Amino acid sequence: MTSTALGSPAGATAPSDPQGRAAPGAHVRERPQGATGPAPSGWASARRSVVVAARRVDDVLHRRRLWVVAAVQLLCALAVLTVSRLWLADQSLRLDESQSMQQTDRSYGAMLKEVAQDVHVPGHHLLLRTWRLAFGGDVETARALSLVFFLASLPVLYLVARRVLRTRWALLAVALFALSPFMNWYGNEARMYTMLVFATLLSQLFLLRVLRRGSAGDWTGFALTAVAGAYTHYFFLFVLVAQGLVFLLVSSRERWRGLGRMAGTAVLVALALLPWLAYFRAEGSASGTRPQLPSPSSVDFTNVYSQFLGGFLPDSANSALVATWPLLMLAALLVVRVARRPDRELWAVVAAAFGPVLLAFVLSHLISPFFLSRYMIAALPAVVLLVVAFVAAMRPRFAVVSAAVVLALTATATVAEAVRTDVPVKEDYRGAAELLSEKAGPSDLVVVSSPFTIWPFEKYYDGDAKVVTLPEWDRRGGIPAFDPAALPDQVDALASGHQRVYLLLSYDQGYEADIADFFQRNYAKVYEEDLTPGMEVVGYRVGYDQLEPVGGLQLTQPLTQVVGPAVVRGGRG
Repeated sequence: MTSTALGSPAGATAPSDPQGRAAPGAHVRERPQGATGPAPSGWASARRSVVVAARRVDDVLHRRRLWVVAAVQLLCALAVLTVSRLWLADQSLRLDESQSMQQTDRSYGAMLKEVAQDVHVPGHHLLLRTWRLAFGGDVETARALSLVFFLASLPVLYLVARRVLRTRWALLAVALFALSPFMNWYGNEARMYTMLVFATLLSQLFLLRVLRRGSAGDWTGFALTAVAGAYTHYFFLFVLVAQGLVFLLVSSRERWRGLGRMAGTAVLVALALLPWLAYFRAEGSASGTRPQLPSPSSVDFTNVYSQFLGGFLPDSANSALVATWPLLMLAALLVVRVARRPDRELWAVVAAAFGPVLLAFVLSHLISPFFLSRYMIAALPAVVLLVVAFVAAMRPRFAVVSAAVVLALTATATVAEAVRTDVPVKEDYRGAAELLSEKAGPSDLVVVSSPFTIWPFEKYYDGDAKVVTLPEWDRRGGIPAFDPAALPDQVDALASGHQRVYLLLSYDQGYEADIADFFQRNYAKVYEEDLTPGMEVVGYRVGYDQLEPVGGLQLTQPLTQVVGPAVVRGGRG
């Protein structure tokens, strides 16, 4: 295999440095004690120290590689578990998680029927239901399955990284991946995203083996992981398309036989998915459960990669990070060494980092918007490998410093994401439920919008007030479409007989502003609190506990029962 400036192939012994440095274990020439000439400057001494330290690292890795790799893997796993235990595992249930919990509470048959009416494939749901039956049905146990896939991805990432990087840089990639704020977030969410990453890494490993050797075992592993990935998430199909294009463009050995095997893999995946797609179509093709998403912009495309590297930042911080990218790239180019021509393995990593995301972006404009950064998580490991490859291509003194800075920034971003309350993806339904359990009384009403957010809310709610949704939904079948013309009558019917209405607004589906504006124009606001970004509780007075006596008559009924909610709205204030 032709070595690049990024590293040597897995299994090579004592790889030589592309700049002519000694191989690990080789004798390092020292400055003779009696040598004459000017003493080295401080900068030169620092540079020499970095080079010597790098040689010592290579020497240790050469002599104790297995032990060092095992130690780094263990430390990374401990870091993942520590972040989970301290900050993430006990967070409030989020909307997507509540759907997984609600679906996997059912029997296998009922679960498959409900998933077929949703927008996902059933692989993770089948596994999650089995996991919960075996180990427990609580939220933390459900999240533990995602954590298992996250931890299992660490050694697979190392094997993939060693195909394009030297050992020390492959270990840096594992460390960055383990500290990634994006991975840690979804490693503690009861959804299929870390399972998708695991399947993608296995598929990428077999693809790299196919590109180099193409044995029957490699092709079998690639085909099996392709089927497993396709049943994990629809986005995995974009991964397969990118891999197929890479194979078509860079494969040279036995091209036609390889193309036949790649086509055979595509046919196998299609045949494997056919029964599920037929069932999915028979159940309505998720016509009533698809979320309303806007068409993605170029900013959304860029945000995917900023979130991969920096996590979910507040909008102001994310905008600043995106704006500094050109300056960071210019600064980095000044310290990068000229590398040799990238080989096929590196091209495969580049395609994995950008190909699936670009395909999703284009199809979100051509067909229907579905561009969410969490769906793109399959590209994250390849992005990490490219970042490390970029650092490895720097001059030695800059590479060591840059590696330390990148590690520190990644760890800081993970901790900040975990402890900050203004993180855009945090959904504090537990806090909302506890607040309304205490504040809303028997004569009040809690109105939840969007309707499907009632699932995570009711997981924690233990109050006396009745809970309904707006638009009204019986939780069977699709959610009714919002009708602005019917809103006044719907609100009148809901408000009748109640003193206050508490609106819980979250997960805007395009009509949240209409609902909020209607209440604001027609009722007196008595309470308001923002809980997490995009989630607020607003209270309105729709009736009165007691009216002034008229002609000796004391009215104690709610005003909405006496004159009707429409009159209350008309006489607001």
